[in-house]
Amino acid sequence: MWTAAWSLWGPLLFSLASGERPRSSHRPVFACGGNFTGRSGFIGSQGHPAVYPPNTKCVWRITVPQGRVVSLSFRVMDLESDNLCKYDYVDIYDGHVSGQRLGRFCGTSRPGALVTSGNKMQVVMVSDANTAGSGFLAAYAAIWPNEGGNRYCGGFLNKPGTLKTPNWPDRDYPAGVTCSWHIMAPQHQIIELKFEKFDLERDNHCRYDHMAVYNGGEASDVQRIGRFCGDSPPAPIYSDDSQLFIQFVSDLSLTADGFIGHYLFKPKNSTITGSPLTSAPTTPTTARPTALTYSEALCKQKCTRSGTIESHYCSSNFVITGTLISATMREHTVLATFSIINVYKEGNLAIQQAGKTMSTRITVLCKKCPLVRRGLNYIVMGHIDEQGQGIVSPHNFVMAFKIKKQRDLAVLTNVHC
Repeated sequence: MWTAAWSLWGPLLFSLASGERPRSSHRPVFACGGNFTGRSGFIGSQGHPAVYPPNTKCVWRITVPQGRVVSLSFRVMDLESDNLCKYDYVDIYDGHVSGQRLGRFCGTSRPGALVTSGNKMQVVMVSDANTAGSGFLAAYAAIWPNEGGNRYCGGFLNKPGTLKTPNWPDRDYPAGVTCSWHIMAPQHQIIELKFEKFDLERDNHCRYDHMAVYNGGEASDVQRIGRFCGDSPPAPIYSDDSQLFIQFVSDLSLTADGFIGHYLFKPKNSTITGSPLTSAPTTPTTARPTALTYSEALCKQKCTRSGTIESHYCSSNFVITGTLISATMREHTVLATFSIINVYKEGNLAIQQAGKTMSTRITVLCKKCPLVRRGLNYIVMGHIDEQGQGIVSPHNFVMAFKIKKQRDLAVLTNVHC
């Protein structure tokens, strides 16, 4: 039924998209979601081109013939605009159930074609109480796997070239996207991948925004070369054979500049110059004391700072300078968020990064010891728990930070503990 309906409306919609006068005064009626099959067709927000209704969630499931993949191209995009698309948005998924999200979109900018890895795609549109536009109109088509074209991101690459995150270099990459590049060199050649610029949200374990690189043509933990984030470009990466698979994922929070990388092909038996094959980051092996937890006895102790920066440096898991930007009172403790000025000892501390701004959350076990105030700068030394959370107790070293102390801290970074 759906296939027949769309075969009737297809020519009309194509003429509308190209600016031609329609041959009929009738308009298609777009419902809230539905199941769509066949080699091509159109989907649109409820009531398009009229303003879409508030407080709705519509789901479209697209299935094309086996052996093909789904390519979706937006002809119209007019939703409430927001940098992180928190209010009204369209989500595109690879598959119908528990699929990888390919992207989240809002505003009026139309992305390039989004392509699945199999023959199914799910499109979800959500609107809040306030609407702000005519919604979307999109065309889907069954294409062959690895077929070329103007994709939003990712794709099959078999000639030396460049790969980059969406929006590069004009603005930060968007939240909530997944891009996958499959690079294939000729037989008996390997792939060299080098990054010119690299800036993703920073996290010690790259749990949020990250880029992962795999030997072969798919994401497989066994074949993973490395998982990368932060603002330091990875060392040059070399494939074991003629294929590499690169996957970039951003979550729905902080974003950053992104990356641009260049790849080329080399004979398999050629001498590799530069850094050796990049391996997955490992957890730092620096020994650390067990983080303290709150106790009434601990917080009843007299609050006096003892020792010096030098005497506390080696016994601390982390050493930072930062500005206290927020302090949330809990039952017995304080959750303090610091905007980081500098990191002198990182250990396993969980650090969030967006662009050039870094921050970290630290639990102060006793509300009044040490007593910290929002807006002031501090030197903070403390322990780290198993989740990477900074912990500060009355025994740790915390003091107001002044510029003259910066030289003392810089010298300490050369100390071998």
